[in-house]
Amino acid sequence: MKNVFCSKISSLFILLLLAAACKKPVNPCVKSLFERDERLIRQTDSVIVHRSEVPLPVYREALQQLRGEEVQIFSEVKNCEFGDDLRSYNYWHRGRLKFPGRLEQELQRIERDSAGR
Repeated sequence: MKNVFCSKISSLFILLLLAAACKKPVNPCVKSLFERDERLIRQTDSVIVHRSEVPLPVYREALQQLRGEEVQIFSEVKNCEFGDDLRSYNYWHRGRLKFPGRLEQELQRIERDSAGR
């Protein structure tokens, strides 16, 4: 009985190792872009949360600097090879690049409010 249990455990362990070995490696380009994008989104959220605490010119400048970083990331996305990674491709090309994010929307809101004054 003990041998059967040990045999099943070792078979399961071997299957888990094989599954891990067969997993496709993550493209470093895609991983780097996701990490930078997540960091940019966190920074944007932090700046937007504190908008009432800083003068408008300082706030606008902070957003414009972040927008410059975002544009840089977007240009690198266009040069990144996604291969078979449809999830990442769709995130960028059918989401982030296609529709304005919170950062761009906030800059548009500032410009619209400034023009209305």
